[in-house]
Amino acid sequence: MYEELSKLLRSVRQGCGLPQLELALRLGISQRHLSFVEQGRARPSRALLLAWLDEVASPRPLRNAALLQAGYSPLEADHAAASSAVDDVLLRTIKLHQTGPGLVFDADWWTVQMNPAARWMCRLVMPELWTGEDRLDMLATLAHPCGWLARAHEPRAIAAGLLGQLRAEQLLRPALAPRIDALEQALVSRWGRFAPSLPRDPSATGFEVAFSTPHGPLAFSVVQAMVGLPYDANGGRLRCELWFPAEESTAAVMRRHEPEMARITEVA
Repeated sequence: MYEELSKLLRSVRQGCGLPQLELALRLGISQRHLSFVEQGRARPSRALLLAWLDEVASPRPLRNAALLQAGYSPLEADHAAASSAVDDVLLRTIKLHQTGPGLVFDADWWTVQMNPAARWMCRLVMPELWTGEDRLDMLATLAHPCGWLARAHEPRAIAAGLLGQLRAEQLLRPALAPRIDALEQALVSRWGRFAPSLPRDPSATGFEVAFSTPHGPLAFSVVQAMVGLPYDANGGRLRCELWFPAEESTAAVMRRHEPEMARITEVA
């Protein structure tokens, strides 16, 4: 029943050169029980599993893989302990995404860094709120009447989809609840209550958006993504949001204004 888990535990023990007896003594269990776990005949407790992986110095993604294979929940995210190499990948991703807008944000929906195109879009779409700082409360910019939904086409549908996603995230991150409640109240005051049936799957972290701007309509396909192994991609890590021009006319506007984007970056 736990064949994959047993293979993983056996391989990490052997990789460290630990005999079964020595590891069993370190863990305070019998060699017989350890052998049963490695044969897939016994399911280790969560505490034993974590102690085992501690003894062989397994990295966090491997621990989460083992926990999930054993039927346990993965470790809670700790962004302070997150791999800087993973964060660097996200920051490099938005840099390479230019001239498409890209930003990195945390589990509390605060932006960490934006690329020049994202800063340019902030100034273009919500000039009343844009201060030139990368650190933005994304939920506040959704709630504000001068925020980025103010110039969006079909803002109510976009707001409903994002609200559904946020409510799903709230299940794993209850601390978001007061801010999401405030956001919903602000949205309801503008457009009325949202139907219980949301227009998109809240787990589908992507959507289409178009804006009315002085340069004409700008349309994008927006995708949110995390970096890391699938079983370690829980809700506490940084993620990026990439905006892809959905029409050639939008791409042409973005290319034409790239020098202006660079100047905004210099000022910021």
